[in-house]
This record gives sequence, C-alpha cells and structure tokens, in this order.
Amino acid sequence: MPPRAKAEKCRSVRRWMTSGPNVIVVDASVLAVALGDDGADGRRARQRLTGEALAAPELIDLEVASVWRRHVAAKLMTARRADAGVSDLEDLPLRRCSHRPLLERIWALRRTVTPYDAAYAALAEALEVVLVTADARLARAPGLACDVEVIGSSG
Repeated sequence: MPPRAKAEKCRSVRRWMTSGPNVIVVDASVLAVALGDDGADGRRARQRLTGEALAAPELIDLEVASVWRRHVAAKLMTARRADAGVSDLEDLPLRRCSHRPLLERIWALRRTVTPYDAAYAALAEALEVVLVTADARLARAPGLACDVEVIGSSG
C-alpha cells in the first residue's frame, strides 16, 4: 500500500488536512522545547508552530515526557514547569496519528534512523508535508522522502 493510502488510516486525517492552515509534522525535539522552554529557544519553536495544524505519531507524548523527565532529573527544568508542560501537551490541538499504518515504512528506514525518528518521517511522507525538527542529524539522514526543516537553538 502506498504511503499516502496508509495515511488515510490516521483517523479523519484527510478531512482535517483540507480544512484550515498548513499541516506540518512536528517531532518531540521541537515540541518539548516549544512547550517546556520559556527562553529564546522556546520562543523560536513556538513562533514556527504558530498558525500551523500540527500532526505527529502518537508516541510524541511519551517522547516529550521522557525529555522533560531527563531535564527535571538533571535540574535543567523544575518539576513545576514540567507539570505545566504536561498540562499544555494534553491540551495542545495536535493530531496524534497511529504509527501502525506506517510500520512498513518505519522498518524500511531502519538502516538510517531509529524507529522513533522514522515514525515522524513516515508520517510526513504519507501526508506529503514538511517534518519540523531540532535534530540536524535526522534532517541529514539518507532515504527520507519528505522535506525536513531544522529549527536551530540559540545556545
């Protein structure tokens, strides 16, 4: 089954894609900063995401929570700030798509990226939209069939 056809299985994604702003796939490296960083990097990420319809594989919630858990443990983020971020993540109008229809493509990318990163790329490919990431290594990975935009950090 072609990647675009597999995207049809993402609940109501076709109707949603044609009703409003541009759709982008956002990964955890951007979303964790957008929702959890009150500094320049967070502002930059929020500015890029503003006005866009956001889509991501369902695993994004777990990946963002994992980032914040590490940041709290390393005292890079307060537990209170992480709690607020979790609340914001729950309320975020983000289309969370199942990775199951994308498994074949995720597996096909195994030689160049992790399954987690491949899930974001496979979704962007299936939806024929840009993947927005802060991961320059992901953007350089060979074999991706989607445009990848890297949001850099100030630090």
